[in-house]
Amino acid sequence: MKNLITVFCLFIGVSLFAQVVNITYVTVPREEADQFLILHEKFSNLSVSEERTLQGGGLFAHAFAGDYSFAIYDFYASAEDLVKDADLANNTLQANIKAMNLDDEDQKQMTNDYRTYTRMYADNHSDQIRASEGLEDLMYESESLDWSTKKVVVVSKYEVKWGKNKDFFDGIVDGSLKNLKESGQGVAHFASRHLFGAGSDWHTYQFFDTWSDFAAFEEANISVEMDDAGKKFWSAIEGHDDEILVLIGGHDPVTKKFSLAK
Repeated sequence: MKNLITVFCLFIGVSLFAQVVNITYVTVPREEADQFLILHEKFSNLSVSEERTLQGGGLFAHAFAGDYSFAIYDFYASAEDLVKDADLANNTLQANIKAMNLDDEDQKQMTNDYRTYTRMYADNHSDQIRASEGLEDLMYESESLDWSTKKVVVVSKYEVKWGKNKDFFDGIVDGSLKNLKESGQGVAHFASRHLFGAGSDWHTYQFFDTWSDFAAFEEANISVEMDDAGKKFWSAIEGHDDEILVLIGGHDPVTKKFSLAK
């Protein structure tokens, strides 16, 4: 049975209901990565409140392609909720720190930690907002899916030719998504479309439990001759690239608490 009430059910369990995702790409220097993760967990949890409109989120470590360190995914029911949440998070953070009644030394340390965290977060970062509304047919979760473990994630980015979205959509359903379901190696698949900010028309996300499963899936498909459906799909593509990420943490969708994978 799927372990849906876990720290990591957020990415998919929430995305089934959330319509909008805000993605922030941060470029933390490698030597500061461990410190960033500690501070991200600390200040994420100090920002938790019932008033927040955040429905969940995932933290991904960059593995291959791209030039950033981490990708932070935050899920919302709507773009309006996303806009509201920034002030709610900031107000909650201030209130929770005030309630701690820190002495001068601890307050100074808290301030220094927050400045360090925001500097890491903001330096050379970028954002985009994407939507998943109407893409339920591109979603898949295997019966063995367990969000309590790390995942290898292939993010495929596509620019689609004008008027060719249906060919693209059908090609995913009849091609890569079908292959993933039948392979026994992939455990989940999702998709999103560009809404705001710099980003590709489409993203698809393929999830694997291990690097071995990912490699086996690639090996099984690398020499397969392209059929007519595949040719129709690729003829709809204007541009394409891939990235590989690792899911390493996220928010519990019930408590909104953030935790890193163990």
